[in-house]
Amino acid sequence: MIHSVARQGESVLREIQSRIKKPYWKDLCDTVLARIKSGKLTEDMELTSVLDSLDTVQLMTEIEKLGVEATVPIRSVGDLLWLFKAIDLKHEKQHKRPRQAI
Repeated sequence: MIHSVARQGESVLREIQSRIKKPYWKDLCDTVLARIKSGKLTEDMELTSVLDSLDTVQLMTEIEKLGVEATVPIRSVGDLLWLFKAIDLKHEKQHKRPRQAI
């Protein structure tokens, strides 16, 4: 019984740590993709019907930190998916470790 409670505690701790380490934009992307898959969202929906102003501000703050610039206005869910892809590529590029010479 004690081991079971300890394992549950460890599981909860790992979940909390993964959420703390996971960038907001990534969590938002996962949510949007899940809602598209379930049929609750479509790519042609207006962004204002999906994100509230707080989500938008937080997303724009992270975008600025990463140095990603949207080359087109982000008005729809489809545009947002494009932006997530651009952020992902930039994030990957920034966190890629240089290869060492052999």
